[in-house]
Amino acid sequence: MDIEELKQAITQLSPDELARFHDWFTEYVSNSTDAKSSDSEQFRETLKRLRGSLKGTGALKTLMEERRKESLL
Repeated sequence: MDIEELKQAITQLSPDELARFHDWFTEYVSNSTDAKSSDSEQFRETLKRLRGSLKGTGALKTLMEERRKESLL
């Protein structure tokens, strides 16, 4: 199913079904955002642990640049 098909299906929902969909989608987005936040926190903790062993090698800078590029996608 593509976006246009989803849009069409949503426009055909009854007010009650639309409300239920809205509640579900809001929770889905919230959970998705929470997962991303958790991933970011784990990444920061990993960087903290690696800081000492990577210091002066340029690896930390490279890793941070790669992470920034990923977050822009």
